[in-house]
Amino acid sequence: MQRSFFIIACALVLLAAKAQEPVQTELAPVEVEIVRERKIVLPEASRLFEKIPPRPAEPISPAVSYNFRPLEFSTPPLSVSIRPFRLKEEAPVSVHQGFISAGFGNYASPYLEGFYNSARNKNQLLGIHDYHTSSGKGPVDGKNSATGSSGLSFYAESFGKTITYTAGLGLHHRFTHFYGYQQPDVSRDTLRQAFLLFCASAGLANARKSNFNYSLHADFSYLDDKRSASESTVDFQFASGYLFSNQSAIELNAFYSIMARKDLMLEATPRHLLSVHPVYRFKINDQFRLAAGVVAAYDTDTLSQRALHLYPDLRASYRVSPSVEVLSSLAGGLERVSLQTITRENMWVMPRIALNNVNTMLEFENSVRARAGAVFTLQAGFSLAALQNFYVYLNDALKVNEFYVVYDGGTTRRTNLFAAAHLNRGDVLSIQLRADLFRYRTDELTEAWHRPGYRTALNASYNIRKKLRLDAECIALGDIRAQNPLTSQVVKLDPALDLNLRAEYLVSSGFSVFVRGNNLTNNKYATLLFYPVRGLQVTAGLTWSF
Repeated sequence: MQRSFFIIACALVLLAAKAQEPVQTELAPVEVEIVRERKIVLPEASRLFEKIPPRPAEPISPAVSYNFRPLEFSTPPLSVSIRPFRLKEEAPVSVHQGFISAGFGNYASPYLEGFYNSARNKNQLLGIHDYHTSSGKGPVDGKNSATGSSGLSFYAESFGKTITYTAGLGLHHRFTHFYGYQQPDVSRDTLRQAFLLFCASAGLANARKSNFNYSLHADFSYLDDKRSASESTVDFQFASGYLFSNQSAIELNAFYSIMARKDLMLEATPRHLLSVHPVYRFKINDQFRLAAGVVAAYDTDTLSQRALHLYPDLRASYRVSPSVEVLSSLAGGLERVSLQTITRENMWVMPRIALNNVNTMLEFENSVRARAGAVFTLQAGFSLAALQNFYVYLNDALKVNEFYVVYDGGTTRRTNLFAAAHLNRGDVLSIQLRADLFRYRTDELTEAWHRPGYRTALNASYNIRKKLRLDAECIALGDIRAQNPLTSQVVKLDPALDLNLRAEYLVSSGFSVFVRGNNLTNNKYATLLFYPVRGLQVTAGLTWSF
């Protein structure tokens, strides 16, 4: 037993000693040769295959015969009970039929306006509108420069199946004072000037849109001032159009006016103006549209060298891309000048002013218009015009606070560079901006007196959650020249900047309060020599809608 144990122990010792010997881990050097140029070429395989022929048809015994028999069946009638789904009737949207607005401001300025419209009716519409705004004091000597305006008007519309009828009546009153005097002592009774205007209108038009559309309107107006001038005017206007297809249409428009002005030592003499304007509109393709027409005009003004005038009317538009369009036009026509149009521009004209229609012999206009969807529109361009009977205002040498009208005896050339932008976001935001640069080359006149060299107008409206409405207006005029009647020197009027803001807060659905500020820059500018405007004006009030 002990001997066996001794032999096993010696074997274990020898194995342990053998395990302690180092093991050779390095590889013997071997040379490996890689041959890249070797190609393996296989013999071509035979592609001839033997097609398997179809098996011959084997006769079927016995023969199969088919017998088609009609299948008839009947079902009992089905009674279906149809119950249409009834939509819940929506309550009509509440619409206010009228409002009354009142306020008061500095310069002793009351404000009152009212409007009422008849209830909803698919066959007729009636309405009344009245307003009054005035300032008991002005920029020069308090009450000596007070101004104001008021009016009352009615209108009615009748909607038939084929024809729509309209009618209206109005009475408007405006007053001012000749406060452009330069002498210290004046009588206030001799300064007041007032205009009373009565107007009536009637018209008809086709009620349904069709290939042929037409409208006819007649207007009558009578103007009377505090001194001795009066004027009656009767106008007839006809418009029609026939649509041949989506590619072409023809239009025929006509206008006739008879005016009679009576003034100090001046009997009423009728003045006639007739204009006929046919035009043909057509599309060459989806990008190119054209309009070709002519304007034939007849008037009886004394300054006109001839009674009959012919003008071209050519218009083209080319769509460069879906958002960019080029517009061009070449046209002309007569612009009516009456006592009403003159006094709307300048209330301080003297009696017996000359009245003659402006003859636009030719005017070329070219512009580029770009759109960004239905939200933003941008347009820029220029126009060149040749005018006859171009008129301006000059201060009278004896009564410097009154103006007379002067006409350029030759041809006046007018250049107009303009740019306009419009941003519209529905009822929330609306911004309109337009800038014009004018240059005049007169023939007999030294300057285009009291005509602005540039004009910029900005109008913006912002509605905040239908509770607060903000309106802003900014107008800038400049480069206006006048002739001082006392020194016969050319005077360049200071630039005019007028900034107006209005805020209205809706307290409830029928009640709101507002604050309006006019001429916030307190710039007492003058667009007519010796006639500055009021400074800062603030008016506050409320509006009730019902």
